[in-house]
Amino acid sequence: MTASKEGMIPDLKNLLIVKPSSLGDILHALPLVEALRSAFPGLSVDWVANGPFVPLLRRYPGIRNVWEFPRQEFGRAAFFGKMGALSRSFAAHPYDVILDAQGLLRSALLARMAQRAGRSGTVIGFDSAREGATLLYDRTVRIPEGPGAPYHAVPRNLLFLGALGAEEGRKVPPVPLRYGPADEETVDRLLLECGILPGTPFVALHPGARRDSKRWPSTYFSELIRTFVRKGLPRPILLGDRKEAPLLSEIASRAGVSVPVLAGRIPLDLLPHFLSRAMLFIGNDSGPLHMAALVGVPTLSFYGSSDPGRTGPWGDPKSNIVLREPVACSPCGDFRKSCAHMTCQVSLTPALAMESVIRLIGRSGMESK
Repeated sequence: MTASKEGMIPDLKNLLIVKPSSLGDILHALPLVEALRSAFPGLSVDWVANGPFVPLLRRYPGIRNVWEFPRQEFGRAAFFGKMGALSRSFAAHPYDVILDAQGLLRSALLARMAQRAGRSGTVIGFDSAREGATLLYDRTVRIPEGPGAPYHAVPRNLLFLGALGAEEGRKVPPVPLRYGPADEETVDRLLLECGILPGTPFVALHPGARRDSKRWPSTYFSELIRTFVRKGLPRPILLGDRKEAPLLSEIASRAGVSVPVLAGRIPLDLLPHFLSRAMLFIGNDSGPLHMAALVGVPTLSFYGSSDPGRTGPWGDPKSNIVLREPVACSPCGDFRKSCAHMTCQVSLTPALAMESVIRLIGRSGMESK
């Protein structure tokens, strides 16, 4: 199927989104699905994602099928078998439109693979895509520049609506995730292990991030925990994956007070539901931060190397406070792994963070002692 002269895709029934990673990028693309389904009643949306994110996306009822791109198997014999299975899935589900929302060469190749396997479909991507990906698109979506242009990842993704003939500025419905009684029991059990009874307020702390340049100093997290205990505020819980276990243990030990640590205990697809129980999330620019914002939990985050205007928590600014020091070298780039001085993070003291904590807790109806 090809696009009409007006740029609309006639009889749009089946659409594929190619967005393999990362966690935060995927979460920022979910509102696009809700907007698409609102604009095109009856539309079926499928998604291609890296293996670790497949269970999470399958929690989202707005997506019909989630196909696995075996990125972790690249270079192994199993990779080719799984890519063959992916091609067969594409062949069994021809698409009218394939959106490359990642904008890299490998995602553009996946989009073309879906098109050829299904022998149909218009491949659309952003004109700013990298690594020569635009050469593989049938059509490109221009990202406007200048004052008033969409800069954050969420409204940028919504530009795809205009390419399909829908209203770009339409209101985005909430993004629901699907959980059942067994999930409730799992979350209850984890909280009880932390000494948190059902209905008791707690604060989720996530001190990790993919790169050191995104991390608020671990000593600051320890000090913040001590202040929580001293002021009698809701109990903090340290969260992270297995790789972050040493960091969490270090912070807990330095705090010198009892603080629950959940390292690698919460499956990624269950983490949004766990976070929905928290009264507040505190952490760096990372996937869990965007999960908390997605489920409507107030957040306090620390930004330095990355730009909150582009990848900050999406939602009400009054409920999602971003601390950032306007030093000359910040932001220095999403892909910078380390920094010799970390001025942008060190200057965000625990005292500044606590001021925002009190403000957010007050908005939640809890007052400090």
